[in-house]
Amino acid sequence: LQMRIKKQKTNSAIFTRIVTAAVLLFFVFGSTAAQQSVDELKGDIDEKQQKLDQITAEIQELQGQINRTKQQAATLKNEIALYDLQIRQTEAQIAAVELEIQKLSSEILSTQITIQEKEEQVEKQKNFLAETLRLINEYDQVGPLELTLANETFSDLLDQAQYADNLQEQIQEALETVERLKAELEIKKAELEKQLITQQELGTQLSDTRASLEEQRGNKNVLLTRTRGQEKLYQSLLTEAAKKQEEVEREIFEIEVAIRQRLGDKTLPPIEGILRWPMSGILTQGYGNTGFTALGYSFHNGIDVAAPAGTKIYAAGNGVIHATGTGAAAYGNWVVIKHTISKDGEVYNIYTLYGHLKSLVVAAGQVIRGGDLVGYEGNTGNTTRLLYGPERGYHLHFTIFDGEGFGIRQGALIKGVEVKMKIFGL
Repeated sequence: LQMRIKKQKTNSAIFTRIVTAAVLLFFVFGSTAAQQSVDELKGDIDEKQQKLDQITAEIQELQGQINRTKQQAATLKNEIALYDLQIRQTEAQIAAVELEIQKLSSEILSTQITIQEKEEQVEKQKNFLAETLRLINEYDQVGPLELTLANETFSDLLDQAQYADNLQEQIQEALETVERLKAELEIKKAELEKQLITQQELGTQLSDTRASLEEQRGNKNVLLTRTRGQEKLYQSLLTEAAKKQEEVEREIFEIEVAIRQRLGDKTLPPIEGILRWPMSGILTQGYGNTGFTALGYSFHNGIDVAAPAGTKIYAAGNGVIHATGTGAAAYGNWVVIKHTISKDGEVYNIYTLYGHLKSLVVAAGQVIRGGDLVGYEGNTGNTTRLLYGPERGYHLHFTIFDGEGFGIRQGALIKGVEVKMKIFGL
């Protein structure tokens, strides 16, 4: 009798431990402290987003004033006013990027807390499953007769059977929960990786934008020094700059005319959805005969898009970085991407050019996808950055070339002025 009572107590203890383990299943998710930290970070993120929206609105308002000033006559007074507006806008842009970095830091911390919390949840679920399966296995060693004798009433026996069925369901739920948590964990880790890349990009953008601010202030001082505040000297500089720009652009134009004559009426077939917009901003000059004759030519071989200094520039489509260049002439700092497309069994190559960049984040030979970061908007090269025309200041020059007519000439010499690389094509 004593042996039977002892075995009965043992069986009861095993079952109690199983039920206790099952109850603990409902308390393994997320700590209150962790959730509170995430909520506090979310409040901080929302607050920074509101401030960021206010600064963005200010930047857009300044961009409108800049665009209106660009349309006015090219006078020294207007040029100085334009510099002042661009400097104010760049200062606001720096404040926006700094705030975005702070906001992203909070987002990264929130993601890291969530990842840690989910890892702990997965571990708890695994421990629960391991312990429960061990106890069930131990309980299963009890024979039917012993199980019957271990219960005082038949009702107790039925209750244990029902508990066992429920426990099996809870084990299945726990297994599914582990799989779900693992999937969520992978998503969060991928999100964290993207956030860290964005953080690095923002750091580069902040550095470039600060450099742009110093450049704008320096250019303003240079202009005031060279003109000594006199309109007559300013107009003389306009004429001199226009002649230099004309020499460079005219050779490109003549090469492109020759290529058109050689290729005849050949055109690429229309294919939708190949390229995307490379930079958010305002279209300030279109393609073709734009009537922009201040530079001595009437055909513009691309489009110009203006935006605040340091705006991100993205690849227009999938491809390979064909070439890059840096310098003070022509397109300044530039990137060319080669895109291979197919239509009705035919393969075509096109090239996209991104000119006047402040800095590049890609290198020749690099495989790139549409939407990947290429660099940051600047005003390097012949951008009329100091003086005249509707394209004064920061902008992106974007051109699409036919693969058959595209070329890069090394070490071109134009009337004694050396140009390290010269890009031409259709």
